[in-house]
Amino acid sequence: MCVYSGPHLWWQMILTFLLRHGTRNAFDGDRNSGELPENLLRLCAEEWDEDRLGTRRTVTCTGNTTHHASRIPVDAVAGIPLLMVRRLIQMRMLDDARLLGRWRLVVIDGTLQDRGRDTPGKLARYRYVVEAKLVGPEGTMFPLMTEFVNVRDPILEKEDCELNAFRRLAKRLKAEFPRQALCLALDGLYPVHSVFDLCEQYEWMFIATLREGRQPIAWDEAVQTMMMSPSHVSQGMRYGEDGCVQQTLRWTNQIPFGKHTFQVLFAGEISSSAATLWAWVTNFPLAHNTVHAIANQGGRKRNAIENVFNVEKNGGFGLEHAFCANDTASQNYHLIMQVAYIFAQLLINGILRRFTSACRKLTDIKITEILRYSLTYVRIDPLQPPPRQQIRFIPSS
Repeated sequence: MCVYSGPHLWWQMILTFLLRHGTRNAFDGDRNSGELPENLLRLCAEEWDEDRLGTRRTVTCTGNTTHHASRIPVDAVAGIPLLMVRRLIQMRMLDDARLLGRWRLVVIDGTLQDRGRDTPGKLARYRYVVEAKLVGPEGTMFPLMTEFVNVRDPILEKEDCELNAFRRLAKRLKAEFPRQALCLALDGLYPVHSVFDLCEQYEWMFIATLREGRQPIAWDEAVQTMMMSPSHVSQGMRYGEDGCVQQTLRWTNQIPFGKHTFQVLFAGEISSSAATLWAWVTNFPLAHNTVHAIANQGGRKRNAIENVFNVEKNGGFGLEHAFCANDTASQNYHLIMQVAYIFAQLLINGILRRFTSACRKLTDIKITEILRYSLTYVRIDPLQPPPRQQIRFIPSS
């Protein structure tokens, strides 16, 4: 029987997501094609033991990796994306994305992990996660932490929720970055007292989407005081998907949210195709020289996490697909998906897009397809490995 090493098993999982096969079966269909087994050995810095395993190189099946992932503590795997992002921070690769030149922007939101699988005597239950992702330069976003939402709490016998998961995630985030200047970008679920209290306790800044129905008293107060502050207006332009967008920002200060008081910022936008109103509550002081950065580099960046979820769901990563029924293995698969997403950002936006800049339009999926073909048909020479390349982010369009 073949006995595969730990690096081999984990690289097999990473390639399942990095090459965007979407499912375990899809990768199993290609895993022994062409030069892929030989190239996987190069990634693992290993040599094939022909005396014990035979002359034919093989890649382990996903059944073996799932069994291995079910035996590994989730906390150990959860540290891998964090270590990767820490390394990028140490390399100062992400400094250009700091808000107002100081604050690192962390976007937090929840999404469906997978729809579960039916097992004998047990119905499938959806698995949810709350993700913290660090905003990088040139439209990049890097998975930082994942908090798994327990759909049923075995101790309290009640459903877990996204806000409870946020509190656990915030505690971990503060423990990992106790002195880092962080700003949280949050959606309309989070402007509540418990979140405000945590941000005050941890000395974090935040920019949260404000919904009229979520905080009706604060919304009405903001609208009334804004009408009495004609000087708190700034107009400008930004470049959007449909061309230039006219932007009008209005803000007001010291709006009560229970025992707290914060600033409220409205952004009205008119483009060639639509008129949109954005509203945020923030503990940043607002002035003419800061509101555009807070709106465009802060508040609007929260929507970028929805783009990440969309890529992971519909771009071949397999988010929402049930990779296995075992809870531990399923969580580890999700964490390795985040590792693969970091690699994809570094490869596509940090290296490969420079090589393909002469092409009129080359999508991320097409670049991934070329990468998959390369690993399948081009052998990595152990004596002359590919030269090292500089990671340098450039605009994706």
